[in-house]
This record gives sequence, C-alpha cells and structure tokens, in this order.
Amino acid sequence: MTHMKLPLAVLLLVFLSGHVMAASAAAATKDDAKKKDDSKKTEDAKKKDDSKKSSTGFEFNKKDPIFITADWMEVDQKQNTITYKGRVVTVQAEMTMRSETLTAYYDPEMKQMKQIIAEGKVNATQGNRVATGEKAVFDDKAKTVTLTGSPVMRQGNSQVSGIKVIYFVEQDKSIVEGDGKIRVQATIFPEELKAREQGDAK
Repeated sequence: MTHMKLPLAVLLLVFLSGHVMAASAAAATKDDAKKKDDSKKTEDAKKKDDSKKSSTGFEFNKKDPIFITADWMEVDQKQNTITYKGRVVTVQAEMTMRSETLTAYYDPEMKQMKQIIAEGKVNATQGNRVATGEKAVFDDKAKTVTLTGSPVMRQGNSQVSGIKVIYFVEQDKSIVEGDGKIRVQATIFPEELKAREQGDAK
C-alpha cells in the first residue's frame, strides 16, 4: 500500500467574551488594539491554512454551489436520487469532473447529498491535479472518495496508479491498493515535491 496526503479543513472557532475592567482609558485602548491585531493574525492564519488544505484534494464541499450539465436528467423522489446521463460535466469551485453518468443520492430530511457516484471515463481536474478512472464515489457519511477502474492520480509530472484509490477526508490521508496481478506504481519527481513544500510553507 502507498500512503499519500489528502487534505480537508473543518475549522470551528469558538469565542468566549467576558467583562474586563480596564485600569485606565489608555490601557483599554492598548488592549483593544492588541486584541484586534491578534484577531487579524488568527484570521490570516486560518485563511492561509484553509487555502492550503482546500486546494490539495478532490472532494465536493457543502459551501460552494455545484453546477451540472448533461444530455438527460431524471429525478426519482421515491429512491431519493437524481441521475444525469450523457456528457456529464460537474463543476464546483476549482474542480471540474467529466463522466458518462452521475447519480446523486440525497437525504430528503437533512436536505443534503449523501453520496455522489460518477461512472464512465471519469476525469477530474483541479489546478495541476488530474484523477482518472471508470468510477468515483464521493461518500459524505464515510467521508471518503473512492476511485476505481484503472485509477490514475497525477500532479504535475508525478503520478500513482493501482486498482483502487481511497481518500479518507477527515483523516487527511489516502491509500492506493494493488492486488496479485496489478501492483501500485508511482512516479515521483523530488524537485516538484520540494517546490510544492516550499510553496505551502509560505
């Protein structure tokens, strides 16, 4: 098995406020300025962390709208599914995915998607990252993204392939599996990894 990083940022900030008696008006002004500066630093750090994490993996988030185009669509309220067929193009934020079919399973009570399955010549792109395979399953409950059918993941010139790629979103990791016939194959360019790490550190 080969382990690769897959990012996800789910950040929750809880602010507790209390009444503090200031010794003087000058001291209060100084304290307020310090709080504003600390708050700005925290916000900047959060934005930087979110930016780094949100750009490194293929997944559908709950914030940005999803735009889908296809030749045919069916809504089945009994099965709670929406099915798209024929040259399906799915776009959310920086990610674009193409497939022959796409089926979305939704929870009518929670009013949210439970699972999205793309099948047939799946091709997902995000920046310089490309994922290809015959089937991609985005499971919101399990917090995983599973790619099968001769899956190949590319980033720049580096790539990895196997029989199955599983992303564990909340654990920030992924696993590439092989079997007795097909082994995991990876091509890595150290200079690209070094450049990417230096970019993330900025």
